[in-house]
Amino acid sequence: MNSKNKMKYISSFIIVCVVSGYILVSERTVLAEPPTPDPLFLELEAMYRGDKDYKQLPFVPEDPHKRSKNGPTLKNVTLKANKEWLKKWISNPGEMVPNARMPRLMLSDDEIEAVLAYLTSIADNELPKQEWDSYLLKEEDDMTDDEYEEMDELVSGGKAIWGRARCNLCHPVKGKGGAVGVGPDLGAVAEKINRDWLYLWIKEPQGYFHQTQMPRYRFKDDELRQLVEYLMKDWDFKPDEDEEEEEGENGEEETSGTDEASEVEGSEAGTEDKSSIIPEGTLAEKGKRIIELSRCFICHEIEGVSELLPVSSEKSKPTNEFEKLLNDVKCMTCHNIQGAGGTFAPELTHEGSKLKGSWIKGFVETPDIIRPLLKQMPKFNLSSEEAETAADFVEEYFVSEEFSLDKFANVEPTEEEISKGKELYDAKGCKTCHTIASGGIVGPNLKRVGDRLENGFIFFHLKDPHRETPDAVEPNYNLTDEEATAITHFLMSCKSKE
Repeated sequence: MNSKNKMKYISSFIIVCVVSGYILVSERTVLAEPPTPDPLFLELEAMYRGDKDYKQLPFVPEDPHKRSKNGPTLKNVTLKANKEWLKKWISNPGEMVPNARMPRLMLSDDEIEAVLAYLTSIADNELPKQEWDSYLLKEEDDMTDDEYEEMDELVSGGKAIWGRARCNLCHPVKGKGGAVGVGPDLGAVAEKINRDWLYLWIKEPQGYFHQTQMPRYRFKDDELRQLVEYLMKDWDFKPDEDEEEEEGENGEEETSGTDEASEVEGSEAGTEDKSSIIPEGTLAEKGKRIIELSRCFICHEIEGVSELLPVSSEKSKPTNEFEKLLNDVKCMTCHNIQGAGGTFAPELTHEGSKLKGSWIKGFVETPDIIRPLLKQMPKFNLSSEEAETAADFVEEYFVSEEFSLDKFANVEPTEEEISKGKELYDAKGCKTCHTIASGGIVGPNLKRVGDRLENGFIFFHLKDPHRETPDAVEPNYNLTDEEATAITHFLMSCKSKE
């Protein structure tokens, strides 16, 4: 084969290969089907992506966990806490409050004095004063026996109110409690706080910090005073004596040993380093500049201090009665609604299709023991009208079309059906976690579940416990319709005997 024919043959072969390859690839592209996803991945995505059918609310819920300022206003902080405590706090927040979120700014004593001078300059002249019995302002050792007994009675009353309000859900005390994780440790609050400020704060938290996560409890005046005395007098809220002694001893030694050194450091290092940045002027003017340089305005509203990136923290006033209640009680600190809010307590998005309206009203007015102690809802002292407002709104808007409630709506189970359901309830080991007459405390109390849950939702939940609550610990027993119906009939019968 001569070279010319050889080149022609090679060229033809290459062309045939290219064309054949193109045809094969084209056919594969046309005929190919997308890869089938793993069913497990699809199931997990559907469970956890959060796609649920929502009914449009007449307002946008305010998420307390996405507030623009994470710390309170500093407007009257020098009237809130005593000066010596504030000095220690600014110097080392973590040493004063174990779960403090404020960073240590590494300020010198002189700089802290300047900061306090500015904060004092923007404060009101004084707080509204409350009338306190004179003996309550005494040290306990200076009280007469009668005065001590009266004080002790107030403290005992305050302790009971603290328990009903479930304050320890948000506030740890010396490291114990605070499951929600939003409140400061109150283990030494008595040495910090002004009792007039404390009274006003508990009465109207948003009056001081409008973005607070703390609810307004609607306490009566005598309840407020009892709670104040409990926080001011009980040893739980005072520093441990050993800590006080150690601080005193160490404080004297450290002061005597470091005074001269600090003067040298201040003149040679700290002061000179910052003299070019912090302008001359009054102590308050220097304090303002230190606050600006420390970027305190990122977390706090501070009067007179301009922000690099101003944010609008004020919201328009609620017009819907339920929205007012929602923001006042701060339900979303613990509860989630349509993807916003906390995760400590049950999601409310579909509660209107789960719970009976009459039960909702009674529960928010006087919370019943349903879940374990740590999860019990506080008593917010709502009026009957407010409780009815909440129940009506939940029934109208917190609903899902996915739950078929008609099937069991008007059903009255027979004794035979109830008995059959109880046998299955026992056989499946439900009482390991749930309590009726007896049982465990991992899951909700089912003693009066027939008063609480819609009958149709009980069936829906039994068929697939993870459908509505993907992270539920309850196992899916893959019950047949007959089995789920039987257990539903039994749980429907678990009602109040009234």
